[in-house]
Amino acid sequence: MISNHRLDGPPDARTPRTSTFLVIGESLVDLIGAPGSWTFTAVPGGSPLNVAVALAALGRTVRFAGEAGDDLFGGLLRDHLARHGIGTGDLAPAEATGLAFARIGADGSASYDFRFGWTFSAPVPLGGVTCLHTGSLATLVAPGGDHVTALMRAAAEAGVTVSYDPNIRPSLIGDRARALARVEECVRLARLVKVSEEDLGWLHPGEPWLDVARRWAGLGPELVVVTRGGDGAAAVLGEEVITCPAPEVEVVDTVGAGDTFTAAYLDALDGAALTAERVAEALRRGCAAAAIVCTRAGAVPPVPAEVARMLPSVRPR
Repeated sequence: MISNHRLDGPPDARTPRTSTFLVIGESLVDLIGAPGSWTFTAVPGGSPLNVAVALAALGRTVRFAGEAGDDLFGGLLRDHLARHGIGTGDLAPAEATGLAFARIGADGSASYDFRFGWTFSAPVPLGGVTCLHTGSLATLVAPGGDHVTALMRAAAEAGVTVSYDPNIRPSLIGDRARALARVEECVRLARLVKVSEEDLGWLHPGEPWLDVARRWAGLGPELVVVTRGGDGAAAVLGEEVITCPAPEVEVVDTVGAGDTFTAAYLDALDGAALTAERVAEALRRGCAAAAIVCTRAGAVPPVPAEVARMLPSVRPR
């Protein structure tokens, strides 16, 4: 059954905003190229870091666990976290801060080239954490990936909601079969999974995205959300498929759009029962937040008032 649910107002039974989100993963400096040129601007990035900052922009309490070098770019990342009220106590030292070169195409889409290592092995306390989010390179790149999946498992066993986004970067992952095995291991550990249609296409070439999402839902997660770029988002919740369109905006670039969607839908679902109505509202808020980011250069997340202004534009077709 495919449906378009709609809620016109905010959820009416949300947990007070005292939950603590723990985001684990890579923090990088994105060197973003101006369209049509080889001039780059340095901005903080990395999928998990973007999610953490976007959650903080929405007013949530956030911890971020990752790595950064004691170098110029590491200082940029630490300043960025502090500016958004995120402490750096869970940030472990690295030999060098990771870099991602992003070249922007004519349609605003980004292609990436990475200079990245991931040795993360720091202890991460789970006390007081209500939701752990991770994914991307942090779960797939050795040797740190093994530690992150162990933390996912510990969180799940402790009753913490685990959220996962594969956020595939083929140039750093290598063998598809090995990557798929790790991704599906992480899917089994998660309660909430968000994945892009593009990532599903790389992991399962030739298979319809909805077929894969339904199969993943059978591995253990209660909810599998698929983001589809300009076509919006869809969610598999039990036997039901819930869809939501993307609002039409003038795209500057798509950097950080998927990560901002993740933060907004996690914010909307925090403490809520996973009903079709709740999930539909979470998709609307995710699509609204992601659309706002697309109108800006780089991953600059919206605040709640901006999301509220965009929401009327997110309507079922």
